[in-house]
Amino acid sequence: MSPCPRLLAALPVLLGVALLVQGCQNDAPPPPPPPAVADLTNAGIDALRRRDWSTAVAKLVPAANQGDTRAQVTLGILYFTGLGVQRDFADAAHWFTPAAEKGDPVAEYNLGLLNDLGGTGVLQDHAAAVRYYQLAAQQGHAEAQYRLGLLYEDGRGVPQDFARALALFRQAGAGGYAPAMTATGVLYAQGRGVAQDDRQALLWFNRAADAGDSDAMERIGDAYNQGLGVPQNHARAREWLQRAAAAGNEMAARRLSMPQTSE
Repeated sequence: MSPCPRLLAALPVLLGVALLVQGCQNDAPPPPPPPAVADLTNAGIDALRRRDWSTAVAKLVPAANQGDTRAQVTLGILYFTGLGVQRDFADAAHWFTPAAEKGDPVAEYNLGLLNDLGGTGVLQDHAAAVRYYQLAAQQGHAEAQYRLGLLYEDGRGVPQDFARALALFRQAGAGGYAPAMTATGVLYAQGRGVAQDDRQALLWFNRAADAGDSDAMERIGDAYNQGLGVPQNHARAREWLQRAAAAGNEMAARRLSMPQTSE
């Protein structure tokens, strides 16, 4: 599977994150901004909740220019996603960078993602993506751990290292990130970075499915179809594929149309 569709498909819905960002999350955070700056940021975030984009930007920009980390990260997210503004990766990087320099893991992760994906105004740079993901991952950011694992799995920006990828996937899975649980199962199923073990793979797929990951549901269905780690059972396979398809998994929908899954 090529990396770009996987990354693009997993592009997070970040507005909710922006509303929850509480500023720099270092062990030694900077002093809080002056009340007037904090008030501007709060007013901007309140405007976001009302989807009053112009007011939000008007409040957040002066706060960000005065060094407020929440405002910087939120503006970066708006420009990254195109919520209420013209989508612009260069502007997103402009606002994420000062927040990342203060150690904010959300900003670090998003700078990693920008460099990982590339786009208008930001050249694709996997080595830079690795650096930013590592900074966020060290602070326990589960998605950064997962995406760093993908780079190790594919050998982009770092030497290919399946064992390192597995360790990062397991870290992210322990943090509750379902796609990382699925990725862990895939490495067990393929025997990459670990001894091949269909039962362990299925265990991880079930954990991910319980957390709502449709890719894991599709893989469980495939396991029942082929008898991988479980007795072969086409009826059970169909149940899992239907569940995955209902969750929007296109591969599962295609498998349901195949003769061996329609009996």
